[in-house]
Amino acid sequence: MTSRVVIGLDISTSCTGVCCLNELGEILFISPIDLTKKKTFVEKCSHVKEELEKISKTLKIDEVFIEQNLSSFRRGLSSAHTINTLARFNGACDLIAYQVFGIAAISLNVTNARNHLKIKIDHKDKTLTTKQKVFNWVDTVVNVDWPKKKSGENKETCFDMADAYVVAKAGMMGCKE
Repeated sequence: MTSRVVIGLDISTSCTGVCCLNELGEILFISPIDLTKKKTFVEKCSHVKEELEKISKTLKIDEVFIEQNLSSFRRGLSSAHTINTLARFNGACDLIAYQVFGIAAISLNVTNARNHLKIKIDHKDKTLTTKQKVFNWVDTVVNVDWPKKKSGENKETCFDMADAYVVAKAGMMGCKE
C-alpha cells in the first residue's frame, strides 16, 4: 500500500521552508532552504531546485502546496519592489516544483490555511508577532528538533519551517486557496 505524501513550501528569498507529511499527517521531512548566501535570482532558484531534487530522490510526492505570495502592502513591511520580487520568486519556485515533482502546485492563502487548522491569532496581542504565534502553535502540535544557532534558537528559520508545516497540513486537510 502506498502512502499519500504532500509537500508544503513557504517561499521566501532568504529562506524557504519545506515540510513533507504522510497521509497520517506525520512529518517525514522538515527543513529550511537557506538562501542568504545566494546573491542572484538564478542562484536562489538553482539552490531551491537542487534541494527539491534531493527530496524527490527519497520521497514520492503526491501533492504540492505553496503559500500564496503577499499581494498587498503592509505598512513598514512591504514595498512594490518587495511584492514584485516575492511574486517573481514564488512563481519561479512553483515552476521548479512542477519540474521536479511533475505536479502542479496548489497555492494556499496563509490566512485560510491557519483558519483551516483552527490556529487562532489574537491580533490585539502585540507581545508576539503573528509568525511567533504560528510557530508556538506548531511547536505544541509536532515534535521537531528546531535548528539552533550558536547563540540559541534560529527564530526566522523556525518560522519558515512552521509556515511550511501549516501549508502542508492545511493542504492535506483539503484547504483550497
